[in-house]
Amino acid sequence: MPSKIGYPRPLCARFPRRAGFPIWFFYTMQCSVALASRDDQRRKELLANSAATKWDDLRVFLEVARQGSVHAAARRLKLDHSTVCRRIDRLESKLSLKLLDRTRKGIVVREEAQNLLKHIEEMDRRANLVDDVISRDAASAVQVVRIATMEGIASRYLARRLLVLDQIAPGVKIELLSIPQTVDLSRKEADIFLSFFNPKAQGLKSTALGEFALFLYAAKAYAQKYGMPKNSADLANHTFVGYIDELLAIHAVRWLDEVITAPKICFHSNSIIAQCSAAVSGLGIVLLPTFVAAGVTELNRILPDQISVRRDVWMSVRTEQNHLAKIKLVSKFLKHIFESDVDFLLGKTDQFPC
Repeated sequence: MPSKIGYPRPLCARFPRRAGFPIWFFYTMQCSVALASRDDQRRKELLANSAATKWDDLRVFLEVARQGSVHAAARRLKLDHSTVCRRIDRLESKLSLKLLDRTRKGIVVREEAQNLLKHIEEMDRRANLVDDVISRDAASAVQVVRIATMEGIASRYLARRLLVLDQIAPGVKIELLSIPQTVDLSRKEADIFLSFFNPKAQGLKSTALGEFALFLYAAKAYAQKYGMPKNSADLANHTFVGYIDELLAIHAVRWLDEVITAPKICFHSNSIIAQCSAAVSGLGIVLLPTFVAAGVTELNRILPDQISVRRDVWMSVRTEQNHLAKIKLVSKFLKHIFESDVDFLLGKTDQFPC
């Protein structure tokens, strides 16, 4: 019999299992329970309020929490600033809870909202798994994997080895993101992060792929004007091109410091390609990975028997994505090229792999 006016039916009666309600509804209910206090009446109020809460509002809160900025969250979600603010206000109103605080360092999640945030992060993780499964199972879908790494290895090595991927995984396409800083895979900035250090972060599976060597290089124009260093001690009498120190977000690329203490830098750039070009002009000596210097005929290797630096290359993937077919295929591709190209990467041959 229908309920009398003013007496709503129980939840199980209003929302039967086959009613076809979206999954975000039930996750929202779970979040409300997590937020509820020990007071039974307060729990009931939160459950009632959350019935109208949508995943879109929760997702906006999650992105603001991750970015620490409304503007950054709006850009990432492709929404305008006012929409993000309006959805946060609506969510706070429905939950009767203030979620965020503004500080000098940006927006932070209030302590009383941290438990809610954990549940929303779990919702997002599970939603991503659903997206991954749908993408994997759709026969006509293009399998896209985004790899994030430093400029030099992206532009001068990986981009030139992508033909191998067509042989291993013809149905997979690569998006190559060149970025001079650590990538947060939990924010879905990329699927795979290649770094010159082991991130050792929670929720990541990191694997060592191999290593590469760096050597000093100089152009003939530099040698004619300044001569070449005869030994490592003689480096103090020469000038170098290198990175902009205050813009170095990754310590592993401070490799010139391992060759010479307080080098005389005549040109700074956050681009290793620009450093290479400056060295070609004869401006100074440069320390380059083998894959960046490969094919640059104007540069000559200096003191290769005395001076070299090595760096490991690590591949990191979110733990929950590690089982996906497309991730496995791209991982196989990366392992293959680093294993087959070891002599080139370590500078034992100058010939770029075919």
